[in-house]
Amino acid sequence: MIRKTRLQSKAFALKPGQPLKSGRIETFISASDWLHNHRGIAVYLPPGYDAGQGYYPVLYMHDGNNLFDPQLAFGGQPWWVQHVLNRLISLQFLPPLLVVGVYNTMGRNHEYTWTRMRTRWGEEGGQGPQYARYLTQELMPVIQQRYRIMQGPEYTGVLGSSLGGLISFYLGLHYPHVFGRIGMMSPSLWWNRGEALQDAWHYPAGQRLWLDMGTREGGRKLRVDRNPNILNTRRLKQVLQQRGYREGQDLAYLEDRGALHNEWWWGQRLHLPLLFFWGSASARRLILKG
Repeated sequence: MIRKTRLQSKAFALKPGQPLKSGRIETFISASDWLHNHRGIAVYLPPGYDAGQGYYPVLYMHDGNNLFDPQLAFGGQPWWVQHVLNRLISLQFLPPLLVVGVYNTMGRNHEYTWTRMRTRWGEEGGQGPQYARYLTQELMPVIQQRYRIMQGPEYTGVLGSSLGGLISFYLGLHYPHVFGRIGMMSPSLWWNRGEALQDAWHYPAGQRLWLDMGTREGGRKLRVDRNPNILNTRRLKQVLQQRGYREGQDLAYLEDRGALHNEWWWGQRLHLPLLFFWGSASARRLILKG
């Protein structure tokens, strides 16, 4: 079980005289033959990266334009990923790591889903397999060539919210040999009448999974026990547990009381999956009950 410890709490305060270290962000354009398009990529390089020779874990995040820069983020509200990482790394609660923010495109609904569905805009979806190949066959080799990153699924994660959480589920399902840390924040499990809940019965073992949902996502006045988003997320947790995942060990689950479906709320709890994936033992004790 997860203890909702906010990043602003005393537990995450720097000690007197303890400096706040800062990473930096690089950007470049990435083209895809699989998707026949191109997009921006933003890479967070942790403090000390330029001065050292070490290799680092890496987290790939969807909707990368919403992560760092208010001028690019939806509604002008980014997750402020760099501030979260700077704090956790400075406290030595989290090892230095890279975050690769993969920008979305106008085809976001197509790329973040693997089956087609009729929506109010017409038939959408189904390019998830091509997006997965873009990530693993086109973008990841570039990242591995440009930056010093560790190899192997235990050092490689993927995380997203909403449809980004849904495609993270897909990547964990089909690419467990690539991604060993899977972050599903507010996943859109309603897509195509809950198909992911059926696919979850085939979910492979051996990964570390983060799953959450805000209690006010989908309706501010809905009772929690009648909120379909909460009910779907609880059901996914149950299926994963029946597949052998153990809550508090390789599965973390959070119902964020009062949280809505937007970038501010996702940024407010981003530190929790980061610590669950790679945090120090003391940091993990801060967020895990029992």
